[in-house]
Amino acid sequence: MNTGKTYKTRQRECILECIRKKADAYITIQQLSEELEKQNRKVGLTTIYRTLDRLEAEKAIARVSIDGVAAACYRYLPKKNDVFFSMKCEQCGSVVNIDCAELSHLYRHLSQAHQIAINPGKTMFYGTCAACCADREQRTAQP
Repeated sequence: MNTGKTYKTRQRECILECIRKKADAYITIQQLSEELEKQNRKVGLTTIYRTLDRLEAEKAIARVSIDGVAAACYRYLPKKNDVFFSMKCEQCGSVVNIDCAELSHLYRHLSQAHQIAINPGKTMFYGTCAACCADREQRTAQP
């Protein structure tokens, strides 16, 4: 019987801590499993899948699909998760997470004017990251 309680097992805490440590990035189940193994934490894949499903339902993490990555990716969600967004660099493929309060204005506008709700945990923008922009500027500035 599901009473809605959240059980904080040692394995659950290990999984959440691994994801939390990579808060500025996305992690696949394979990467998570490898990270836990490096830490000598014995957590089976079934437990990882089940725990990730529960953490996603609790809105502690977000699962997203990223172009070019076959596996589902997961990201830790801070408590106030309505002002961040993710951007995938079209040059290098890196995913950058940006905490920006300006986006909350857009979310509010879309909600009020268009009656739609954006899921910030699954929103992905595409563009060019700061490193690639700087690299491009440097190349164009050279004679």
